[in-house]
Amino acid sequence: MKKILIVDDEYIVRLGLKTIVDWSGFGYTVAGEAANGREALDFLEKNPADVILTDIKMPVMDGLELTRKVREKNLKVRIILLSHYDDFSYAQEAIKLGAFRYILKSELTKASLEAVLKSLHLNSDDPVTHERQESWKEQWEKCIGEYMLPTFTQRIRKQAFPPPPDTSHPAGAAQCPISETGVCVVFSASCRTTSLLNEARVKFPQTVKVLFAEAFGDLAGIGHYYDDNFNFIAIAPAAPPTDHAAIIEQFIAEKIHNPCVQIVKNIRQYYDVNLFIGASSFGKCTEYGRLLREAHDARIGCFFSTKLFVGVFSAKRDTASNTTPEKGGLVSYTKLIELIDANQKEAMMEYIQSIFRELRAGSNYATVHDVFIDFLSAAKLIHGKFQLEEAASLSGDKFKYDAFFDLQFIGDVEMYIYELYLSLLFTKQNGKALYSYIVKSAIDFIHSDYEHNIGLAEAARKAGVSQSYLSFIFKQETGVNFNAALAHYRIEKAKKLLATTNLRIYEVAEQVGFSNPYYFSKIFKEISGFTCKEYRDNGGC
Repeated sequence: MKKILIVDDEYIVRLGLKTIVDWSGFGYTVAGEAANGREALDFLEKNPADVILTDIKMPVMDGLELTRKVREKNLKVRIILLSHYDDFSYAQEAIKLGAFRYILKSELTKASLEAVLKSLHLNSDDPVTHERQESWKEQWEKCIGEYMLPTFTQRIRKQAFPPPPDTSHPAGAAQCPISETGVCVVFSASCRTTSLLNEARVKFPQTVKVLFAEAFGDLAGIGHYYDDNFNFIAIAPAAPPTDHAAIIEQFIAEKIHNPCVQIVKNIRQYYDVNLFIGASSFGKCTEYGRLLREAHDARIGCFFSTKLFVGVFSAKRDTASNTTPEKGGLVSYTKLIELIDANQKEAMMEYIQSIFRELRAGSNYATVHDVFIDFLSAAKLIHGKFQLEEAASLSGDKFKYDAFFDLQFIGDVEMYIYELYLSLLFTKQNGKALYSYIVKSAIDFIHSDYEHNIGLAEAARKAGVSQSYLSFIFKQETGVNFNAALAHYRIEKAKKLLATTNLRIYEVAEQVGFSNPYYFSKIFKEISGFTCKEYRDNGGC
């Protein structure tokens, strides 16, 4: 029987952990318990253990320090962390130190704990097994980092498919643990990160990897930034059933789709951004080229939805991968210039909408991309023909073809074209328009509602667009992301209150929309360069 040590500073939690599952049914026995990391180390000096199940936040010695000490002592023990949402940065650090897995306390159930136990792979006492697994991860992460990810990212942006042939795989791939299971699944994830501050941007790749590891066990994965876009590719072992189709479909829903949905929810909660995930069908690791393409196509399939963030590849729904689309000359420059010249706003909008109805019916990603370029090319010509003034709503960035890759839903693409042509028409009729309607609406929202608990989600909802679209368009036109603009406006209001009133710091924080005075003080110092007290004492600097 394998031995497990339970560590938590709350007795009732330790009791619950001892009784939540049938430990013996999984080949374990509870060898002991401890109220903090120091007690756990004292126990381990006299008693062996194979697994430590520990909370992160504890007095005397927390779970992070316990993990570090266990690794320093080179103890052959797996560590499973119990974490609250606000502990997550600690969980990330512990994973780096070698902790095996973490479970959110809010999601701790008999089923979730049993799933982690099953993934421990402690049936063999051969230390070579773990070393082979680590070697396999390093091998595939090197492959993804040096070959798959950069070239595949370029293919995504240039639509230069197909990926490399299936025979082009890393030397020795046939000996990796995936081959022992016989089957693997590949994931392709992508996210727009313009709203992330620098500190969050640094932590984000590790967060994504930790969440995928928590959901799918031993996997190889690596993240990569391309400007403000983050891409993540991972390959993981899988053991799908081979019998009835309905059972396989249920397996995909429970073991692939639902965990991905949870990852998306966690990322949104931690960082307030949208992560899109595509999962391939099941296949051999030597087929990773095909599987990677499938994962990408499944993720792209979300593009034609209104709110889906997770896609699982299905050959029946493979519409994103058509490499020979026929766009059929959908966009007519002559038609557009006639409509703008005649100031026919409604007819122009109907013309644009009719084209996007065709694009939705065709559901071909490459065709949408081509049509987007045609619209921008026509807009450039119209802008020059009427010698329109340049403003944020009609800046050079507005006509860059790469803007397409920042638009995550087809509805965002349609809105982008819609607003661009509205700006052309408005500027022709009335002169320079500083910002597009959507961006102006978001700025007005900041100015009118800054004292309330608002963010990008609320601004997007008020404007009637997706968060990803508002995030992109706001930074494109103003040069800063929405959250930064909101923070700066709040701090400017706070400066006036500090200089002209005797309100306490927490009262100032509340009046400018910060519920946490400590966070307010931190942001105030970052933006102004002064503490609140220094600013007030200096009479507003």
